[in-house]
Amino acid sequence: MLGRAVQNGEVMTLIQGSFGAARESMIAVAAQPAPDLTPLEHCPELPFVSGLMPDYLRFMDVRWALGGMPYSNTPSPAIGGYVRFRDEQQARPLSEAYILALVDTWPPAILPHLNKPAPGSSLTWTIEFVQPQPALDTLQWCSYRAVIEHASDGYGHTAAALWSPEGELIAISRQTVTVFG
Repeated sequence: MLGRAVQNGEVMTLIQGSFGAARESMIAVAAQPAPDLTPLEHCPELPFVSGLMPDYLRFMDVRWALGGMPYSNTPSPAIGGYVRFRDEQQARPLSEAYILALVDTWPPAILPHLNKPAPGSSLTWTIEFVQPQPALDTLQWCSYRAVIEHASDGYGHTAAALWSPEGELIAISRQTVTVFG
């Protein structure tokens, strides 16, 4: 499936979806385990900064547990922590759309290397939803980790994953980020 997001007659984003059914196979490789993170209650909250962050992040609750905060001049190879929806009053099933939002909440893993805010953009981004999806809801904390695989000349390449509170892999993500700083 191929989709296009068009604004003012210009293609802004291409979306490609691939779907498949389970089939018999000799291959079964367990996912990497969820990261061993600092306990949630000891993790600082990522504050929402209007004008610096996308507006939708005001609805996300992020607790930083791994690596440096964005623009902290911390050359950490990975970032991560916990994420869920902020101020949810009622549990709703965690659909693929919600999972996409949870993964997209995190800033590019290369931003802690900078010492001040700088423009940046996603050049490529892929996400894969592991099947079958665990039964989760919007009140639960998920854990996230993004690892920088390579970064130079204004580009960063990262691999990331999202896990359930029980450590089940939920989604795998890859991103190439451009940064002007």
